[in-house]
Amino acid sequence: MYRRNGLPASVSITSATTQDSSSSESLDGRSLDSAKSYDAVVFDVLKVTPEEFAGQITLMDAPVFKAIQPEELASCGWNKKEKHSLAPNVVAFTRRFNQVSFWAVREILTAQTLKIRAEILGHFIKIAKKLLELNNLHSLVSVVSALQSAPIFRLSKTWALISRKDKATFEKLDFLTSKEENYTRMREYIRSLKMAPCIPYLGESQMY
Repeated sequence: MYRRNGLPASVSITSATTQDSSSSESLDGRSLDSAKSYDAVVFDVLKVTPEEFAGQITLMDAPVFKAIQPEELASCGWNKKEKHSLAPNVVAFTRRFNQVSFWAVREILTAQTLKIRAEILGHFIKIAKKLLELNNLHSLVSVVSALQSAPIFRLSKTWALISRKDKATFEKLDFLTSKEENYTRMREYIRSLKMAPCIPYLGESQMY
């Protein structure tokens, strides 16, 4: 389900930079301690607010969604062998879904302590809530799916540390995005938006 290619550098953030270096100084002569301090400030997922993450994710999703042509959906080309030529923008949109999901999973699993892992998990619940407020249902489902995935959902000690408020928020988002009855709740939510801007979750369209 997840592809090992996280978000672009402006959004995909931790993990790799803090562990790779084995030398005591960088190329320009700065100390390793200085570099680590810089990385901790710039690339710590907890340093970026859920509002900012949700906004940037939505800004990245929007042009990919807007590029999808009606014939790509009408032909169901994404299910065919020639999907890259028949539905290239649907394929790109699906790739965005996978990128966001894997990024969320990776950030949670690479946390160095149980406490930090719980904080990051709670952070992604807040990000998902903000995505809903922006009507970005595509990435909302992506993040919720990541939190429901086996590697994350089995972290019982981590889930035990998140706040009751975050747990309640996750349960509401899980209820909204449920696949039951062909995403009935999601469809009702979209209808309630009337003419409000929205980035839909294409999975429900692809059920037909």
